[in-house]
Amino acid sequence: MKAEQSTQDLSFNNQERFSENGTLGDETVDSNAGQKGLDLSPVVRMVQRNAFLIAGVTTISAALVASSMLNGPRTFKGNFQVLVEPITSQARLSDPAAISRPLAQQGDGVDYPTLLQVLQSPELLAKIATEIQRRYPDVSANSLATAVSTKNLEIRRHEVESQRFGSQSSEPTKLIQVSYKGTDPQKVEFILQELAKGYLRYSLEDRKTRIGGGVQFIEDQLPSLQLRVNDLEAELQALKQRYRITDPTTEGAELSKQAQEVQSQQLETQRNLVEQQALYQRLQAQLGATPEVALAAASLSENTSYQSLVAELKKVEAELAAKSARYNDASPVIQAIKERQRKLEQLLATEARKNLGLSGSGASIDPRVLSFQNALRVDLIKQLVAASNTAQQLQVRRQAIAQSQVFLNQKLQEFPVVVRQYTGLSQRLELARTTLNQFLTQRETLRIEAAQKEVPWEIVSAPTIERDGANNPIPSANVEPKFLIVALGACLVLGLAVALLKEKYQNRFFSPEDMEGALKLPLLGRIPFHKGLGQGTGSLSAPRSSAFSKAFSSLYTNIRFLGSKPSARSLIISSAESGDGKTTTALNLALEAASMGQRVLLVDANLRSPQIHALLSLPNSAGLNEVLTGKTEAEQVTQRAPADSNLSVLTSGQSLMDSGRLLASKEMQNLMQKLRDRFDLVIYDTPALSEFPDANFLADQSNGFIFVAGVSKTKRSKLTQVLAEMNKFRLPILGLVPNHPGKSTANAYSQSNQYGQSYGEKPTLLENLKILKPSESAAERSGDTSR
Repeated sequence: MKAEQSTQDLSFNNQERFSENGTLGDETVDSNAGQKGLDLSPVVRMVQRNAFLIAGVTTISAALVASSMLNGPRTFKGNFQVLVEPITSQARLSDPAAISRPLAQQGDGVDYPTLLQVLQSPELLAKIATEIQRRYPDVSANSLATAVSTKNLEIRRHEVESQRFGSQSSEPTKLIQVSYKGTDPQKVEFILQELAKGYLRYSLEDRKTRIGGGVQFIEDQLPSLQLRVNDLEAELQALKQRYRITDPTTEGAELSKQAQEVQSQQLETQRNLVEQQALYQRLQAQLGATPEVALAAASLSENTSYQSLVAELKKVEAELAAKSARYNDASPVIQAIKERQRKLEQLLATEARKNLGLSGSGASIDPRVLSFQNALRVDLIKQLVAASNTAQQLQVRRQAIAQSQVFLNQKLQEFPVVVRQYTGLSQRLELARTTLNQFLTQRETLRIEAAQKEVPWEIVSAPTIERDGANNPIPSANVEPKFLIVALGACLVLGLAVALLKEKYQNRFFSPEDMEGALKLPLLGRIPFHKGLGQGTGSLSAPRSSAFSKAFSSLYTNIRFLGSKPSARSLIISSAESGDGKTTTALNLALEAASMGQRVLLVDANLRSPQIHALLSLPNSAGLNEVLTGKTEAEQVTQRAPADSNLSVLTSGQSLMDSGRLLASKEMQNLMQKLRDRFDLVIYDTPALSEFPDANFLADQSNGFIFVAGVSKTKRSKLTQVLAEMNKFRLPILGLVPNHPGKSTANAYSQSNQYGQSYGEKPTLLENLKILKPSESAAERSGDTSR
């Protein structure tokens, strides 16, 4: 399988590589390229080839299965039906449950899948089996469970056929149908009767058990529910006391209103503060002093003692100025006046400190304080002091409002949490109270239902088995149609499996289509069987049939138009095994190309077991081997084929067992390039790749491989393995040529078991050979090469 996957990848790699050489591109036709989805054609062909085998295996196995079914013991089948719920609304009203439950709460839905599982559960069957064992000790819970699994005991919902919209359909009913079959009719009927009794007992016990369990469940839950209600009420009361709330909705709105009012006050205070600060700055700029300095200056301006001293000082200064014009500074008159001036200044300073409340003679006084303030400046000073005081008051008020705002914001942030807690507790309390009330109501309802004794189910069809007019049990059919269809299908699958194993064991490709589908390689042609190749008359002495000639004409055409221009110039013909017909394919392909006017060279690169010279009756004393070893030149040993003047042949020369070394040499690479330049088409016949990988060394200087495979002859595993190896080394493969497809394939291949043995005896027609001389080769090289 892995090898086949590798060959699938090979097709793309080969096309990509050949496109680089200019011979195989996007125009390559793959017969599988258009197929999409699942391809069933290989399966169809396999079925067609093995139709008789599949039919035989299917018929025999079906006959055995039918015989075993028809010859089995006779069985008897019986059934009964039980109604598990009321049919109409009036019937529901008369149901015991209607006394305690409203009709809207009763519903009409029964979980039938679960009910069916319960009715065939081991626990319920064990109780019924205990009653059956009184008469039939061999019946047990295990035997009844086995009967369920083998469909001898069936418990299902009864369905009726109805016609809707012109088509038949099955509708389920409210009936449970129980059927049982066995070999003893009396035992079957008795078991059905006990099953009916057991199910009726179960319906009554189940209701009582269910109701009793419900009451007990409610009794168990009531204390915890009551405790939960009490706890929630206590939590809600504590929450109200902690946050001093009664109605969270009203209190939240009031708190929001207060926050808005505080916000308005804050904005108003801020606006007034800005106005007072602007007035203060403007007055201070006009006076050029702070409020303290301005107050001190105004106080001195209104002090009469200070002002009289100032007047007297001015007189002394005037006198000093007058005397200084007449006397110098050292004059006693000047000195006396200065002394009076100094004393007056001291008195002014003393009076100023006394007026300003400064203690000590060392305290300094701002000169602006000593300046005289008129009435206008005194009024401005009063406004400055008032603005300063008002601004300070507004700042204090703003701080108080900010504190109130912080407090309210904190309350607003906490209030949603409180409201959420209050709402959550209220909802949980309401739910707990509702649940508690519902449990109390349901407990009383179930107690009323528990007092009812009526069986809730009803047997509508008594347990019975089929009987004839004489009241004798009628056996049922041993084989049901659906089981017979399944058995026939299994027999057909068995026949297909046998055919598949047969082909797997044969390990062959039985048609070209099988090769194409499995190998994912394009089919270049199909070579039919030609009887003249195995008659011992020489390969060219017997005429080729019309189908044989057309096959190679088609093969050559497909190769010519395989890719875009230029066409292939160098081809390697190979196969996976010996005897696949690659040598015959190479020879006839060369003849076909030569008949089309192409200058063709056929090279026998099978240095281990050459065949070309024998098929063409040519001497093989010197050839490719001697050219590669340097003993001669290619022009000297290239021979003209007797069948066609356009066909030249380079035989293998003397056989060698280490031919791989020569084909991998640099001389071989140079020779291939030289021959490709001389001829329109060079064809290399090579050994089978499963035996010798000699042909792989020729891949680099060629356009690619043409793979020949024998239909119904080549081993599938060996072919896929060889192609996987070629894919591993990314060797180009142009396509596949199936050889000998048809009914006579097996006979054709049975005539030989050696490589090339079926192609006639060695010829002795040496007089028909024509060895090309160097002059002829030169003339041929000088001819038209545009084809």
